[in-house]
Amino acid sequence: MNKKAKFAIWGAVILGVGNGIVNVIKQSNSDDKFSWGKLLLALGKGAATGAAGGLIIGALADHQNSLVEPIDTDSILLALASEVKLNPKDHRYIQLSEKADWLINILKAELNYELKDKPHRFGSTENGTALKDKFDIDICLPLKSDAFSSTEQMFYNVDEILRKYIGHNSVVGVRNQKKSIGVFFKIGTDEYKIDVLPNKITRKRGNKSSGYLYVNNDGLFEKPTYTKTDVSLLKNARITETQKKILVLLKEWKTSKNLPVSSHLLQNLILDAYSMNYRKIPRRFTDKVLMVLEHIAANINSIVISSKENTNNILTNIPQSAKDEIASACCKLIEEFNYQPNSIVKIIQ
Repeated sequence: MNKKAKFAIWGAVILGVGNGIVNVIKQSNSDDKFSWGKLLLALGKGAATGAAGGLIIGALADHQNSLVEPIDTDSILLALASEVKLNPKDHRYIQLSEKADWLINILKAELNYELKDKPHRFGSTENGTALKDKFDIDICLPLKSDAFSSTEQMFYNVDEILRKYIGHNSVVGVRNQKKSIGVFFKIGTDEYKIDVLPNKITRKRGNKSSGYLYVNNDGLFEKPTYTKTDVSLLKNARITETQKKILVLLKEWKTSKNLPVSSHLLQNLILDAYSMNYRKIPRRFTDKVLMVLEHIAANINSIVISSKENTNNILTNIPQSAKDEIASACCKLIEEFNYQPNSIVKIIQ
């Protein structure tokens, strides 16, 4: 919809209702009998004035919009994806990476006989989709099935080990999280986090990655439990370089808009959009981004997406209010793009 029509409608509604309220107040303060005819006349006059004013303002906005020179949104979006993505040569990342190597060696020494395999990294910093202004390093800690009597004992045993190193090598804190244990390091004036994920590997010949995680539920009506996972499936998720660029842009967008959607769900929504549009994938990068946004807007309220490493983990099981907020944000971005294609660059930032 152009601004002329949009502003005319809003002008008619706002001034029409406003003029009607003023008329009701005037009639209420009068000794005369209330006249519905006068109210309708006031509503009509307000609506006509508002529509005329909105029409003029909208027409001017449409004219100015028509004069805007189109830009190469593909080049700018690709450049933006490169700009906001974490550079592996970033000095902060290099320092945190050294801390991760140190932490892996600590865990190997402390849990030598309990380890099923050596601790290893996974996640966005490893697959090239981390943001430069918001990143951490994830470490999977594969432990033998008989090393601990339960996933809870495993979790808190690792937590206890990590807490011993507060004050060493810039470790400033350790925090229990939903499934992992966050280790905080001071680098310069800022804090950066390494997440350690204890994984109790199942007793199965040849298996080195499928196991169970402790789920540290601490809500009023929740209790701790455990969940099955296979970190290798997360590491080996098939996502193309173009899809990675889209994911980086949408992660930046969701961060700037504070949208209640996880990066893991975003990645799966991108893959689902590609799957649903098989053989109809647009050629231009901008159109690929829009295809994903349109898919999310149209399907977030009904789609069911399971995590690849655990089909019982339904990623789309999020509050309805969150789904509505995500869909609304997508629709707004698409609407602004349809009115002015250049706007997609500013909207995502």
